[in-house]
Amino acid sequence: MDANPYLIDRLLAVQEQTLDAHARLNPSAPDHEQSLSKVVVANFLQPLFSAHRRFTPGRITDAEGVLTEQLDLIVEHGFMPSFPLPDGQSRLVLAEAVALVIEVVDHIGRDDAALREKTSHLRQLRRDIKPAIKYKSAPSERVPMLLVAFNGPTEIEDLAHWWTAIPEQERPDAVCVLSSGCFLGFGMEADGALGLYSVCVTLNHMLTLLNFATPDLATYAGV
Repeated sequence: MDANPYLIDRLLAVQEQTLDAHARLNPSAPDHEQSLSKVVVANFLQPLFSAHRRFTPGRITDAEGVLTEQLDLIVEHGFMPSFPLPDGQSRLVLAEAVALVIEVVDHIGRDDAALREKTSHLRQLRRDIKPAIKYKSAPSERVPMLLVAFNGPTEIEDLAHWWTAIPEQERPDAVCVLSSGCFLGFGMEADGALGLYSVCVTLNHMLTLLNFATPDLATYAGV
């Protein structure tokens, strides 16, 4: 069965809009890294997902007191509390409320050391989701991470070569290159417009899994 042509048309439009917004950024600006995630949110994610899904910068903590460094893009489930941080823009998010962490970079392979360190720190978080119903699969006790790069390999094979060379503990769960649409991870691979659709499918799946979660948030109070 061929992909829906109307869907492909819309995805290509989103891809073009997102890449155009990225091209207008000043790479030497001091807030360039934060601007990358804002472009992805404003041009890709927010137009496609309903308003109660919060895409926020911030930090994540778990019931054991593990705290991440500042993250540029956390996808919140939307029906659990999170807490404003002093800068007025970022939030402290409980691990059980995180559907996905998205790391956004200019180019695959430019700063692998920082990516691997951030992924490794994220792996230290633990969450107790307590799914009331298992929908396809239970949510992981880990917080999942997706890497989105504006530029990178144009072929799935080349992306896979880079991705699998990273030790598993330091490797993002999935990766998408926006310019080529190459997507790899969570049991999927795609390119072109369908790579962007794979990001949508991944995010929708992670959010759906949390719909059936019944975490005991009292554990954060030591109860």
